[in-house]
Amino acid sequence: MTITSEDAAKTRKLPYSHELDWPEGLAPWTVIDETGTQGEPYEHFKWMRRHHPVLRVHHAQEDVYFVSRYADVRKGMRTPKLFRNQVNEQVPFAFPTLMDGSAHTTIRKVVAAGFTPKAIGLVTDRVRDVATGLVDEFAERGGAEVTEALNRPLTMATISGILGVPYAEVEQFDTWTESVWAWFARVSRMAPGLPGDEEISQDLFRYLGEILERLHKENSDAVAGHIARAWKDEGILTQQQAVELCVFVFIAGFDTTTRLMGNAYLVFKDHPELLGRLNEHPQDVDKFVEELIRFRGPVHKAPRRVIQDVEVAGARIPAGSVVRLMLASANRDEEHWGPSAATFDIDRNTEGHFGFGHGVHQCLGSPLARLEARTMFQLIPARIESLDFDATRDLELLKGNSLTNGVARLDVRVTARER
Repeated sequence: MTITSEDAAKTRKLPYSHELDWPEGLAPWTVIDETGTQGEPYEHFKWMRRHHPVLRVHHAQEDVYFVSRYADVRKGMRTPKLFRNQVNEQVPFAFPTLMDGSAHTTIRKVVAAGFTPKAIGLVTDRVRDVATGLVDEFAERGGAEVTEALNRPLTMATISGILGVPYAEVEQFDTWTESVWAWFARVSRMAPGLPGDEEISQDLFRYLGEILERLHKENSDAVAGHIARAWKDEGILTQQQAVELCVFVFIAGFDTTTRLMGNAYLVFKDHPELLGRLNEHPQDVDKFVEELIRFRGPVHKAPRRVIQDVEVAGARIPAGSVVRLMLASANRDEEHWGPSAATFDIDRNTEGHFGFGHGVHQCLGSPLARLEARTMFQLIPARIESLDFDATRDLELLKGNSLTNGVARLDVRVTARER
């Protein structure tokens, strides 16, 4: 709801997060989690929804307003003309998540051409073959670090296949993608970045530029082939935009799905009976994955900029302000999901969750992410009878990230089923 200047004078000016009396054990919420206190943020979200559904947070560049209730997040996601997705005046990269209007529509159409059901179907066997080998080795070893042993190899191999990019050394891609995310976050999301992030990222840009040239000559049907033709044949994209879009699809295609699948082990730790249920009823994997996306989806925030004064939950957000719509908080809002919102329930009706965004900016790669997660969590229960880990010793959560949360590293010990 928009408000007039006269109404604005009546609405209270919000205190800053660091000025509030937070409960014991909860540090004041910050824009960038540099200390790791927001690695498991759900108690923060619960308190914010109840007491400060619009939370004003100080940052050196500009204040940021965090919106945490389901109804308010939904309204923000559904009114892109008021809550603009394009936060920066000048878009620093040709990433669809940074654009609005015709520019976003054009970019989205180029990517969508490569994410059709037919394209997803072409990699289904590849996903199962790669995942089967990884899970078999994981079970035989009695467990391992799940990101390195299972999730990253699967998502890397899958997105490489659908994009049309050779699956090169994992270590090299790790360095590249870490640097690109850091550069992206520094330029567009108020994060501090990493030393040399731009210079290292340019190596990936040059590499993918060469791939685009090759795929164009081959008239490839892979996603990068569509991007190459949009650049060289149709003139929809410049060379720089084509390369940047290819970078976006590659990184977005594996990073968030890697986090999602890592988060599943936190659920299995709390609900060990789910391994038995999914083994006996593998058709329930669809329900498991959807509830996982709601309950521990990796993308926690959707940045927006409001173009005029707006009232949310009785608080005024001034025109031009940066807003972060808290998707993960909305996905646990008791007002929408009921009193069991903070409990994983495989039988829950998850319709309406924000795990893949909402509206015109909904994630194009969600069918691929679902395919990978479904495949992995059909195979894991079929091969693993039980698992165990010590969260104080074996678990490392992401920190310093402005958009995503979840497992960074997790060492798991498992008991394999008899074959």
